[in-house]
Amino acid sequence: MTATDNPASLPAQSYWYRRLPTGADVHRLDNGLFAVTGNAAVQEALTHPGIVAEHPLKASARAFGPNVLDADGPAHRAFRALLAPVLSAGRIAEYKQTLIPGLVDALVDSIVGTETDDFYHSFAHKVPYGIVCTILGIDVSLEDRFHELTRPLARLLDYPTEETRQTHTNVTELLRLIEEHRASRTAGEHSLLETIERTRDRKGITLTDSEVRSTALLFFLAGTETSSAFITSLVYCMGRSIFSLDELRDNAVRDDFIEEVLRLYPPVQTIVRFASDDVTVQGVGIPRHSAVLASIAGANRDPRVFDNPDRFRPGRSLKGSIPFAVGAHACPGAMLAKAEFSLLIERLIERCSDVVITRDRMAMESQSFAHPVDFSVDFKAK
Repeated sequence: MTATDNPASLPAQSYWYRRLPTGADVHRLDNGLFAVTGNAAVQEALTHPGIVAEHPLKASARAFGPNVLDADGPAHRAFRALLAPVLSAGRIAEYKQTLIPGLVDALVDSIVGTETDDFYHSFAHKVPYGIVCTILGIDVSLEDRFHELTRPLARLLDYPTEETRQTHTNVTELLRLIEEHRASRTAGEHSLLETIERTRDRKGITLTDSEVRSTALLFFLAGTETSSAFITSLVYCMGRSIFSLDELRDNAVRDDFIEEVLRLYPPVQTIVRFASDDVTVQGVGIPRHSAVLASIAGANRDPRVFDNPDRFRPGRSLKGSIPFAVGAHACPGAMLAKAEFSLLIERLIERCSDVVITRDRMAMESQSFAHPVDFSVDFKAK
């Protein structure tokens, strides 16, 4: 495929950045579309003040209204300020003690001693949905209902967007459920909604109740779907026997393992931005109103930054690895996600004699949160 063949379909291709001509990091495609692939170029694009997230035609903005993912400047900072107390180091330490262990144990109980060819759809969502349901103040018994409603919304964040009447119906239903639980006082004083509303009032941030709920829902979508995708990648790499389970008992080895999986399998492989003015990235001019596809996957496998970038090598220098992106829109939930991933590995080690991939087509889902697909994994019980 060349740079001019159906450029809008590029992000659906696994490792699409490899299909572009070599020798350049910024590629002008058709229809006002630019692709950015090298590590330095991607970091420059994601931190460039003239390349922004906000665009009036974005489907996510139309579906959710003003929200943390689609805002820039002061509005974005206001949304982030609302989320900061919920994702603080102290609050995450609390989640690690009181919330995450029970959810992880329940997941591990359900998979130990089983072989599954549908880990992503049947199991990977259990922990992240349980965490965010609890943070939102939603009864965890509704986890499967939230999962059913939320999964199709991931396509709203893709390029090109898949927007349907159903996606708007699902957003409306999710917001209704959140509001219903808040009205019934299901939400506790430490729920996301309660916390961000108190933060809004205390700091005098001018956001409406509707904007608060939309940001809560976007937090839910991003937090659950990225974690579900990455948990799938984590289990996949464990099953490839890159390390023995005994080696992963060491905290430092486990942390290196997680960081290397994040480098190779970032759950968000492509980030869409827009040029608000005529800008230049790595010496290439990008005209105003152009769409910019920044490849996190390409940045994390840039051979100028990482020796043998396609090789799984925990312990390598990870300077330049950007699985959670960079700049103002970098993922605010990275610390929470890593706590979740580490405890899952720890519990699997305690309960399993081995985790083995028994069938592997070496395939990837590249959009709507990337992860390996079409594999089977056996969680052998001790």
